[in-house]
Amino acid sequence: MKQSLFIFLLLGAINNAFAQIGHTIYDTHQYNKGLYKSFEEFRNNEPSETGNIVIKGKTTAAQFYLLSPATELVAVGNDGKEHKIKKYWGYCDGTNLYVRDNGLQKIEEVGYYCLYQVRAITASTPNAATGGMVFSNTPPAVVSKKVINLVTGNFYDLTLYNMKKFILPQDSALIREFYQDPRNKERLVYYIQKFNQRNTPNW
Repeated sequence: MKQSLFIFLLLGAINNAFAQIGHTIYDTHQYNKGLYKSFEEFRNNEPSETGNIVIKGKTTAAQFYLLSPATELVAVGNDGKEHKIKKYWGYCDGTNLYVRDNGLQKIEEVGYYCLYQVRAITASTPNAATGGMVFSNTPPAVVSKKVINLVTGNFYDLTLYNMKKFILPQDSALIREFYQDPRNKERLVYYIQKFNQRNTPNW
């Protein structure tokens, strides 16, 4: 009798654990729409704020001259008025996931390391010959790749140094392959994707 009760309780605990895991952003097939105010809300697929929230783009001029991020989140009230949302970690529109990093950046891959890229337009250096005025065309956006560790919540620039120091050491076979690859600096995304295929987050 006691053994049957123990097995019953054990199975219940296992089922509960699997149910919790199934709700994480890693395991789900359905992202919940809304605002993530923290990394934990993002990881658990539990946005704490919903409603009429939209992403609005900034003009290139605003990004260039005012150093504004490319996008911002806006809540639209019942009266149709827009209110800028200032404090949040990320957002989901029900299909795509976004992280706040110089505006909203779309997460391209969800895995042990979530991959995204940041596009930012930087200001040009004033020209002394023109009295500090800038006449050149707006420069192209600078693009950099980043990753988020889904276990710790840490952000890393996708660089050769961070791959060697922080990201790949958890997979001894893969880091050996990385060191032996003469083109590893050109294939950082490939190694992130391969790491994600080989490793599952340990909650």
